[in-house]
Amino acid sequence: MDEKASPAAAIVIQPPANQQAEVIALQPLAVVDHLCSVTEEQLRAVLAQEQIGGSRRISQQQVQDMLAHVGEFHSKAGGSNANTIRGRCVIFISNGQRTMRTCLGEAARMGADDLSVHDFEGAKWLLLSGYCCYGENLLQHAVELAAQAGVKVALDLASFEIVQSFKPELRRILEGRQDEAAELLASEGQSSRAEPEEALAYLSQHCDLAVVTLGDKGCIAQRQGHTDIVQEPACSGVTVLDATGAGDLFASGFLYGMLRQYSLQKCCQMGCLAGGAIVQTLGAEMTASNWKWLFDRLHGALAASAVRDSATAVHHELLECYALIEKLGRGVVYYGSARLKQDSPHWGRAVELGRQVAQQLGCTTWSGGGPGMMEAATAGAQSIKAPVGGIRISREAGTTVRTASYLPADCAVFCRFLSSRKVALVDSGVRSKASDQTAYIFLPGGLGTMDELFEIMTLVQLKKLGSKLAVPLILCNYDGFYDGLMNFLSAMVQNGTVGTPELTDIMVASSNQEVLDCLASFYKLPRTSHGTKLTLHRASSLIKRDSQKKIPDNPSISRMNSAAA
Repeated sequence: MDEKASPAAAIVIQPPANQQAEVIALQPLAVVDHLCSVTEEQLRAVLAQEQIGGSRRISQQQVQDMLAHVGEFHSKAGGSNANTIRGRCVIFISNGQRTMRTCLGEAARMGADDLSVHDFEGAKWLLLSGYCCYGENLLQHAVELAAQAGVKVALDLASFEIVQSFKPELRRILEGRQDEAAELLASEGQSSRAEPEEALAYLSQHCDLAVVTLGDKGCIAQRQGHTDIVQEPACSGVTVLDATGAGDLFASGFLYGMLRQYSLQKCCQMGCLAGGAIVQTLGAEMTASNWKWLFDRLHGALAASAVRDSATAVHHELLECYALIEKLGRGVVYYGSARLKQDSPHWGRAVELGRQVAQQLGCTTWSGGGPGMMEAATAGAQSIKAPVGGIRISREAGTTVRTASYLPADCAVFCRFLSSRKVALVDSGVRSKASDQTAYIFLPGGLGTMDELFEIMTLVQLKKLGSKLAVPLILCNYDGFYDGLMNFLSAMVQNGTVGTPELTDIMVASSNQEVLDCLASFYKLPRTSHGTKLTLHRASSLIKRDSQKKIPDNPSISRMNSAAA
């Protein structure tokens, strides 16, 4: 929404810049839910002669009186779609069913003038609630704008009391529910409601697709011009704790199926499953256990096992990593073995390289914060008091416990998940502007180092590194350590699985001086090795030079194969 929108419309979750929202949900009111678990006797005592179920408007004083009568309640930002806290809604939960009493008071509200056709452009669906009727001409205007934008409209009638109050405005609808749809079909002044099938037939005459939900009996659906009715039973084995949010989750599951072009039967199934997931918890917020249950029913136990709290944890870890990167600045990222100790011939070279590169580029030295080559390169930068940073993991290869950190406490982030650590390390070397001087430097390493190397090579190949600015990638080929890798890459080129141009940005350096020369050439800096000829070894040129040669058999590989046999 644009900046002139009312407070109710001002809080909007925007998709990433390179993505377009598929569904836009319009919520005209800002409400906080007060959830009250009560017995049927308590509910009747509070409501007196009022009908149980549905949603009615009440005053602020009535809200206070109801909450005082109940005693214990839980408050959550809730309601349909995108509510924030201003109005108040008392939700009584009895035998799994909800009865809502809402006080809007001074709640922020959206008006028809707050909308423009640009708000809906690019979306596939606009999800509207019957509560839009509380805004003058809001529902009709939103439907008209959606038509101008070429967006399909899905309308949830919300409550049979909404239909009773706004029946003339709801004659042309796109999606209904049992009580609400039957109420809509009932004649003015007629007390009895239509049967669900009658309501469905009426609705399907006025829209492309009609759906009527039947509570614990599932749902029925019908396409316009079709005589056959799709029936989907409710989920089995579900203990209903609170029906709040069931309609919203049904709509979300059903629309997800529509977006993925599933069959109408499958869409109904997904809607019932999503609704069945939310009724198992108090309130309208899906918990981790709700998501696990839903994925188990949708895709099986294997998919459900992936629905842990890991997604949220990775999200928080990445935010913490990005904050540290923003604080320390991007720079040179060192990868290498955690197993190599100070008695390794590569240790001293790595320490010296860390010092020399930090002097040359003047940027932050990044690593995985572990032992071995990561510690050596960081120690070199620390020796000249250059800034250092680390993205740590619980246990490095070759270690049995989490190693003590040599990094300052405010210069490291600890990750539980390898995925967030890998993403953050790559981001630490991405150039966001032309003046940035960064690099990915690979010291001698093992499987983890190779994993990270091929990930970066793939990101560069697919142009997914995160910036159009190239970043030098240098292999420290101490004592021919990476000769075997070059043979492997050459074999891939000869077999046509990799193109030689894709390896152009990979530099191979046999000494620290060659690493410095590579960086000086890339960033047009003064060379530190005066009087010597500059020789740059690109992986692409080395492979091209050897592409006509038959790669000799490696006796160690033969022995390994024999041992495996």
